[in-house]
Amino acid sequence: MSTPAPPRYPDTNLFITGHTPNSTATFFTKTQPESTPVGDGAHINPLYSNPTSPADITSTTIAAPDLIHGTTGSFFTTYDIPPNYIGPQHRSVTVDHVVVLRGTVVLTLGDGERVELGEGDTVVQRGTMHAWSNESGEWARLVSVMMPAKPVVASGGEKLGAVWPF
Repeated sequence: MSTPAPPRYPDTNLFITGHTPNSTATFFTKTQPESTPVGDGAHINPLYSNPTSPADITSTTIAAPDLIHGTTGSFFTTYDIPPNYIGPQHRSVTVDHVVVLRGTVVLTLGDGERVELGEGDTVVQRGTMHAWSNESGEWARLVSVMMPAKPVVASGGEKLGAVWPF
């Protein structure tokens, strides 16, 4: 008889700071954004987005990140990968700063090259075809800040756009 998979990590608490009208630092909001299932069991949790760059940090509007259609600013997410999961190859036209917060994951590039990453390992993912997998029996969590980028132009002049199989 197989052992049931462990439960997924709880969704992340998000604290956003700002300023009162007299410029005193304050906690603007505390929330727990709900994650969204993607693929076959993985969960993405879009935490925060700045629609422009540089960011307007005086705004009191909290923009919902749109990972598929992108933004002209940045977005901040967590990505929970279930045990024994093989993710699909995909590409975004972004530069992604990724930290493995919990667990162990495998990053596989479009040509099959792969690397195993553990807690605290980091990746700067620059618009390549790639997939995230979890070959362990425990959940893994990635944290990512993604920023829009110019598309890579292949030697034949083709722009490499986003590929989202989700």
